[in-house]
Formats: sequence, structure tokens, C-alpha cells
Amino acid sequence: MGPIRLAVGLVVAALALGAVVGCGKVADSLERIAETKEPYIPGSIVPVDAPDASLASGAVVATAAHSVVKISSVAPACQKMMEGSGFVFAPHRVMSSAHVVAGASSFTVSVDGQEHPATVVVFDPNTDISVLDVPGLEAPPLALAENVAPTGTDAVILGYPGGGPFVATPARIREVIDLSGPDLYRTTTVSREVYIIRGKVGQGSSGGPLIDLNSRVLGMGFGASVDDPDTGFVITAGQVSARVASDAETRPVATGACVS
Repeated sequence: MGPIRLAVGLVVAALALGAVVGCGKVADSLERIAETKEPYIPGSIVPVDAPDASLASGAVVATAAHSVVKISSVAPACQKMMEGSGFVFAPHRVMSSAHVVAGASSFTVSVDGQEHPATVVVFDPNTDISVLDVPGLEAPPLALAENVAPTGTDAVILGYPGGGPFVATPARIREVIDLSGPDLYRTTTVSREVYIIRGKVGQGSSGGPLIDLNSRVLGMGFGASVDDPDTGFVITAGQVSARVASDAETRPVATGACVS
């Protein structure tokens, strides 16, 4: 794996946060998760064939949809209501992005037309990962992939872009890299193992799973290139599994400050 080569200030990964209500706009300016210091090298992002459009309506999507949730959170301190995506990875446990719940104090998880109250038990602003405990949730867990997917792998990213209905977006793996950039609050520099994909990670899809054709979770939607709508960023399953190796967390944790 090597560092991504992108133009500083021209091509960056922007957080794909869902709709924010109460502040007058969609929070599409949560910026600069992955600005790099290396010069742009034309063609340095690995080219792959266009994703297979038929995957959006495949049986694997129909099955996995029952394990992909919409997350709604309320942050009274900053007068925000936020929506994002997540997925069930263990009984009663949902994984999502930390920025989907940052600063919030109440949380609801919705799937298959049912809403469930939830509690955040893991909040990691460095990796941008959160875990929610949802006692009433009976949705089946999705298994995390054990190996890194090679270039060209067919995949589908699942979620609720824009806080709307469930959407499946076909994708294809470009490569896996170690990506250095600021943490959620831009207070330190961290490194994350991520896939670069050919496929769109839309606002509100952040926290949703990228699955392969065997319903295994390859990673979690993280961000998108502001210059190329066909290039998205996904935290690998290996990265997220290292953060949630223990399923013992049961106590609520603080969710930090709002992200503006």
C-alpha cells in the first residue's frame, strides 16, 4: 500500500454527512478529511471499469438491506438534527461514522419501517467510527470481510443518501491505501486504511456498508472526492474491526462536540 497522490487543495475527501436540519443547509462543507502533501501525478488513481449497474437490483442487495439502518440524531446544544447510515455488525449493535452522531444526545435507528432508540457506546473521532447499542433491534448482522479486496472487485455501497429512502449504489474497488489526514476535529493527523472506489458515496451514505457479492462488509462509507463524483473513500473492514474487536461496551459514552 502507498500514499494516495492527489492535488493539494484541489482534490480532497469531503465527509459525506447526511442532512442537517435547523442550521439552514445541508452540511456538505464538513471538509478536508484527506488532504495530502504529495504532488498530483496524472493517472495515479487506479483506473477500473465502470461498476456493474445491475448489482443495484441483485438478490444480495435485497437481503443486506434488512441490516442497513438510517440513523437520526439530535444535538440540542448546536440546534441540529442529523441523519446518516449504519449497518448491523453484531446482535443489537450498529456501526456508523462518528460524525453522524457527533455532539448529539439522542439517537434513533430505523430499518424495515421500525424505529428503535439507541445509545452510543463507542465514539472515536480519530478513525471516525461510532458504535450504537440498539436493544430492540432484531436485524441480522452482516459479516466483516477478513481479507482486503483486490483491484477490480465488484461491490455495492448501501445507505440512505440525503436522509431519503434506501439506495444501493454499484461500485468497484480501485485500490487500498494508507490515507493520512486530520481527525474529526482537525486537532491531529491520523492514518486510516481505506479503499478508493469507483462509485459515489453521497451525503447521508456515510456510515453505510460497502459489501461484496457475498454480502460481506468490505468497509464503511467515509467520504468522496470533491473533484470526481465517481471516486469515493471507504474505511476498510480491517480498520473498523480493529476498533470494535470487543463487544463488551455497554455504557453510554460522550459524543464530543458538534462538527461545523
